[in-house]
Amino acid sequence: MKSAPRIFIFGLAAVFALSSCGSNDGAGSGSDSPEVVTPAIWSLTGLAGPDDAQLKPIVVVKVENNSIVRPQTGLDHADLIFEELVEGGASRFAAVFQSDIPDEVGPVRSVRHVDVSLASPIADIFVFSGGAKKTMKYLGLELPTAVSQVTEGAPGMNRKPGVSAPNNLFLDTKQMLAAVAQSDTPSSGFFVPAPVSAASPAPSSSASAGPAPVGKAVSTVEVAFSTLAEPNWKWNATDKLWMRSEGTKPFTNKDGSLFGTNNLVIIEIREVDAGYKGSTGGYVPRSVTSGSGRAWVLSNGKAVEVKWNKPTVASQMELSDTNGNPFTMPTGRTWVELLPVETTGKYGFDGVPVPMINPPQPAAVPERDEITTP
Repeated sequence: MKSAPRIFIFGLAAVFALSSCGSNDGAGSGSDSPEVVTPAIWSLTGLAGPDDAQLKPIVVVKVENNSIVRPQTGLDHADLIFEELVEGGASRFAAVFQSDIPDEVGPVRSVRHVDVSLASPIADIFVFSGGAKKTMKYLGLELPTAVSQVTEGAPGMNRKPGVSAPNNLFLDTKQMLAAVAQSDTPSSGFFVPAPVSAASPAPSSSASAGPAPVGKAVSTVEVAFSTLAEPNWKWNATDKLWMRSEGTKPFTNKDGSLFGTNNLVIIEIREVDAGYKGSTGGYVPRSVTSGSGRAWVLSNGKAVEVKWNKPTVASQMELSDTNGNPFTMPTGRTWVELLPVETTGKYGFDGVPVPMINPPQPAAVPERDEITTP
């Protein structure tokens, strides 16, 4: 666990390190086993990095996705982005940075229960504007104390003049990082990685350098969190990227270029009642990412069906193929759609809906304060 003292707010994050093998000092000690090493790769992309890449800080930032704030700032630098359902049928993002931390990210918005499950296995620093009382209580009980929480009023959290609240809060990453103590424990990412040994191939800096995935060819992906949040994705074979649009409108970066990602993951999850009302008095959904269920990994124009398993809020997510063998995520930047398929979440490939076969299953020990499914 990373355990350097922190300035804000409470303390720091449980992460999972790749360990070195013990000494072989006895007969039958497995001296022929390959040595496990900490590779020089970025924790979230699996791409080649400096020798200390896995020691670099991982920053998770909650980002708004209301149409009036697009294009958002900094998303094109993220190694990993989660999209989640919030109240009113809207979606928001948890953007995760390590290999390429931009100078500014935003607009920064509030925390939800599910963000604790996303940040706990990987985050050194968790940035959000604030949260409902019930959510903040849950966060205080479940988020590892080693994760530095950066909220309104902390260095680097600035309100932009001329921009209407609540969408005027932006993160100055340089100010924030200068104020938060650093730690030196490696992270192996959100998804459980393949074991790495001294005999493993050298990591590549190119997301297209890995083996081509098996699976069925897919050119478009249609996603619906609700009638108000319907992102679509189209495979660009030239750039080897999944290009995002909001409905029919292209999703762009701040410089006007189109947003794309190497890998797209759709995870079928459960939704329960968050246990409180939104600012307008309406129902607030709570996405649940502990448990197990079906997922799809889309990379290089192919869709591969997998199974996911996340035993606890704090654990990494394990992926396996349909035969139960460990599945390793392709390298590169990844976007994850957290779809509540038992309620409003739907998706399809090339215009053909993908039906739910089996509902996502809760973990053996349910998350704290789970309420009934709506």
